[in-house]
Amino acid sequence: MNYLHSIQIGLDARKKHIEIARKIFLSHPTYAFVGHEETQFEILNEISEHFKISISNIQVVGSSKIGESLHKKTRFANKISDLDIAIIDANLFIYHTEHVFSSTKGFSDLTGFSLNRRGISNHTEYKDYVVKGIFRPDLMPSGPERAEWSSFFGKLSSKYSAMFKSINAGIYLSQRFFEVKQSSVIKTYINSKNGGL
Repeated sequence: MNYLHSIQIGLDARKKHIEIARKIFLSHPTYAFVGHEETQFEILNEISEHFKISISNIQVVGSSKIGESLHKKTRFANKISDLDIAIIDANLFIYHTEHVFSSTKGFSDLTGFSLNRRGISNHTEYKDYVVKGIFRPDLMPSGPERAEWSSFFGKLSSKYSAMFKSINAGIYLSQRFFEVKQSSVIKTYINSKNGGL
């Protein structure tokens, strides 16, 4: 399947970006798993059972989904590309954001947040994503919850290293927030294609 052509069909039909995102990311098959459907089930089922969520709430994004990165303009490649997972589950989102709120004493103790490349605490970026309905585990403060998350996905990455460099995940509060985020990826791609116009 040509995913970029499918995006163009949506654009030609004057569909909203959010509808194109819904079609591509929630309806189309996953590029990396074409011919590897058993492996797809194994990975998604492990995530489903570990977090006790519906397997239908787990989606693939990025180059693994459409065969290339719309940001980096690089093709998906076995063992080199990551498998990026989106978990769309309000209960899991609330559980983790409440934990961060409690562990930071309502964000009055920011010592658990790591520093970004500029030496600034990640707590601002963490909160910027949360208000957009996205929980980024890589931005959460250090502690048992983060360690447990890293351990699970580290083991999953090792188990499927024949296909992916690593397996990562983020949590979305709802399908709407997921679609808005993916539509922004499509907008970025369209802008870069049109020379930033």
